[in-house]
Amino acid sequence: MGRHTFETVLGFDIPWPYEKPVYVMSTTLKQIPKELQDKVFLVQGNLKDVLKDIHSNGHLSLYIDGGKTIQSFLKEDLIDEIIITQIPVILGEGISLFGPLDQMLKFQCISSQIFVEKVPQLHYIRSHEK
Repeated sequence: MGRHTFETVLGFDIPWPYEKPVYVMSTTLKQIPKELQDKVFLVQGNLKDVLKDIHSNGHLSLYIDGGKTIQSFLKEDLIDEIIITQIPVILGEGISLFGPLDQMLKFQCISSQIFVEKVPQLHYIRSHEK
């Protein structure tokens, strides 16, 4: 996740909600709070190098979160699967989920669900068809 998402989760004033290790991508964050140092790891640098390090720790399937972080991974064509859950509230501002891309990335919808009769979730996988 990106720094903004990390700081948002910290602001929820709840116990840390993630059981799996969390990697926070940031060029400005200098340290992780002491109570999270065995759960959260600060990473920075070239995305392919960051992924190589994370994969070497045995973490091969990653959940990417945070608008700017998702955009960075998409720009490098490093996302194979997308699950989009739409909350039926229009904020009127915020970070674009996808942002501009240098090339078109094609995905195929493999499933959809509706939760609590109003929250759609779409599951896509990367399509490499021309």
